[in-house]
Amino acid sequence: MIDSLENVIQNYKNKDTTYVNLRIKYVARKMFLTPADTTWTTYVNKTLAISKQLNYPKGIAISYNNLGIINHYFLSDPLEGLNYYQKSYAIFEKEQKFKKYEVGVLTNIGLIYYEQQEYDKALKSFKTLLINPENKSKFSTQFYIGNIYGDQKKLDSSIYYYKKALVGAEQNKHTIFIANIKTNLSIVQANAGFLEDALTSTNESLDLIEQHNIEGLRVTAYTNAAEVHLQNKNIEKAEYYATNSLKLNEALNSLSTQNTALKTLANVYAEKGDYKNALLTYQKHIVLRDSLINVDRKLEISRKEIQYEADKHKAISEVEIERQKSIKNASLIGGSGLVLASLIGFILYRRKQEAVSKSKEAEFNAKVSDTELKALRSQMNPHFIFNSLNSIGDYILKNDTQSASDYLSKFAKLMRLTLENSEKKEILLSDDISLLKTYMDIERKRFNSKFNYTITIDPNLDAENILVPPMILQPFIENSIIHGLAQKEGVGLINISFKTEKNMLICSVDDNGIGRKKATSTNNKSMGMAITKSRIEIINKLKNTNGTVEIIDKTEGTRIDVSLPIELAF
Repeated sequence: MIDSLENVIQNYKNKDTTYVNLRIKYVARKMFLTPADTTWTTYVNKTLAISKQLNYPKGIAISYNNLGIINHYFLSDPLEGLNYYQKSYAIFEKEQKFKKYEVGVLTNIGLIYYEQQEYDKALKSFKTLLINPENKSKFSTQFYIGNIYGDQKKLDSSIYYYKKALVGAEQNKHTIFIANIKTNLSIVQANAGFLEDALTSTNESLDLIEQHNIEGLRVTAYTNAAEVHLQNKNIEKAEYYATNSLKLNEALNSLSTQNTALKTLANVYAEKGDYKNALLTYQKHIVLRDSLINVDRKLEISRKEIQYEADKHKAISEVEIERQKSIKNASLIGGSGLVLASLIGFILYRRKQEAVSKSKEAEFNAKVSDTELKALRSQMNPHFIFNSLNSIGDYILKNDTQSASDYLSKFAKLMRLTLENSEKKEILLSDDISLLKTYMDIERKRFNSKFNYTITIDPNLDAENILVPPMILQPFIENSIIHGLAQKEGVGLINISFKTEKNMLICSVDDNGIGRKKATSTNNKSMGMAITKSRIEIINKLKNTNGTVEIIDKTEGTRIDVSLPIELAF
């Protein structure tokens, strides 16, 4: 069918709307089958140029959407993709006859939220689309909801939506979606412990990809197959699919897929006992992951959302102003009284627009502050991740494989807790204490039991009902260990305590190390402490609170008091 369509296009003589529709149909049929083809941008841009010459809104809007897809999926540039999607949507929403095309564009915008881990926004977008009467492919929307629940570890909900999506895709005989649903379903089934079902799903997906040459899904399917086989303890197949996924991805250059494949391959090497390659591969995964879920990119996406809305309001405002001018001109003929009324109405309208503008500006400033806070939180991860990785590397270089294995196991637990909590604004105090215990146990092993620690909680505090910013004390504890206790003769001690005082939560880190003056003479600087102070300043700005950090020099050692407003979970 694709070859036949291509022949019709080549032999078509007139550059009219029929010609544009043929080109659009050809792109829809073939683009995802050959995503590595670098000529798609040129092809779609030509369709866009012809559509503009013909003043053909449908052709222009669909071409913009296709350019968004190319940038979003094939070139791993969601910002540019979002730019084209918004241009497309701006055309489609103007006329009722284009409403059916809005669904695809809104889906793509929802997917950008999903990829940037803005799960609440993404879920809201897709559930809205699910009840949209123009959405004729509800199975695709159900598939995306399944993806979100899968990433949120809500496995039962994820499987439910995947299976609903599969029924719809099979009824519509949509082979690409069937293969895509099955490969993603396999991962969720594996994570839920349904390992045989997961193998069946991944094998059926791979068979469809082979039968129909669906190259656009092969890399993702190989990456997922690697994870499924790893959980089934078939290490050879897991390594085969992970390494081949990375090789195939060199042409496709999908950073998201590469990131997942690297993580799986690192786990494969760890299972094989190849800790050196496990370490190197995991380091690559961490660097790539941090660049993908980039706060600057999230901020820019937020900026584009607000700018789009602002432009939309401006356009509406200009139309309204023209309407008011017409009323004013007519009123001049009808009488001065009507002119005055029109003028008053116009002034009131402008005031309303100014209020809307200020509201938008306030919304944007809030998003900037929130994103800055996420940026500071995200900097905490690499700050101590690489210290731990270096320790694992030392064990490997010394051929102490047992210690490396034990350390890697504890490190993996710490990473899981850290990654679960670092994207949250607040977590329970009990959860943060659990994370700190794991962190200090690892540091004690790293420094050969150079120090001991205690954690004291005021009896009046309910650690299961107090919310705190995640990892707020970790940089101060790290500073105490590295700059205070590591250089101390003998075994040191860190006392961590939590108490209430004047409706404030006082979190203290008290050590008996060498003190700040001696530590300062070694030229050691704590980036983590500076980051934490900045976090508290931004929290104060967002919540209009008065949290503080106080550093107290003692005769022997240092005490840090972090003061935070008490916030209850219930």
